[in-house]
Amino acid sequence: MGACGRTHSVTKTSSDTTSSLSSSQQAKDDVSLNATQLTPEQTAALVLYYGDAHMPGADNYDYSANMEKRNQGAVVKIYDRKAVPQGEGPTDKSYPEGAKELYTVKLTSGTNENGHRLNSIYYTIVGKKIYYADSRGGIHKTGVTLNEMVTYAKTHGEVNRILNVAQNTQIMDMRGKVTITDKDGLTTQQLGTMVALLKAPDWFKDHVQSGAMYYGTHYGYGEVSDYQYVTTNGDLSSYIWFKRDGNSVTIKTIEPDKNQSIAETPMTTTHTTVSALTNENQQNEVNTLADQLKAIDQN
Repeated sequence: MGACGRTHSVTKTSSDTTSSLSSSQQAKDDVSLNATQLTPEQTAALVLYYGDAHMPGADNYDYSANMEKRNQGAVVKIYDRKAVPQGEGPTDKSYPEGAKELYTVKLTSGTNENGHRLNSIYYTIVGKKIYYADSRGGIHKTGVTLNEMVTYAKTHGEVNRILNVAQNTQIMDMRGKVTITDKDGLTTQQLGTMVALLKAPDWFKDHVQSGAMYYGTHYGYGEVSDYQYVTTNGDLSSYIWFKRDGNSVTIKTIEPDKNQSIAETPMTTTHTTVSALTNENQQNEVNTLADQLKAIDQN
């Protein structure tokens, strides 16, 4: 199947469309992609395909071509609408009335092809309608039903793309697991990662890689009782506490030298800013590391 030249907007009558697909293929599609029996994985893949097909330029470019890749899959994250991390959702926060969650979808393997491939999307669900990303960093104000999306996919012969992605899709429910530190959308995980990369980058990365780095949103004791933190969950020297106040960030650590015990070592306080911590060139690394932090049990 060619990557380019697929013109979704070509006008056909319903009889022309029906004749272009074999009756056996249509019957197979009807069974394999049923709007009333979609799995969450199929819904996410369907929205990705439908959104790609309705982006400006879709008449000229096959934006969803990467969905055909062998063993292609996606990661779907579900966020509380008010706790969507920076860079994960709409820049324009004008959600439709009644929206409670935001779903993000990202293909696990995707090339850009000079902007001619789209590998991610976000959407919300209100009632029986899907409201998906527009081309301006917001969300379409008019919703679409699953039945409309399924019908569109079948009409354009792209059910296999959707099923190909859906069978290798992972759902991650982030509701209640993400705390936003301020209106810019930075999460505890993201800010903690930036702080740790400033204070102890090698230590932090090594423990993230081994699956032994945790984060917490409220320490609860002593002078850092209202601080957030990252830790290997060891002794007190394994903690980096941080507290944000607007653009200002206060960092506290316990750093004993070889002649000191932890008990006799005073806390070290460092002051910095979110602006100083933010590095556009590090954004992908920060997000990758932050996604691997584990929530510590604070009960």
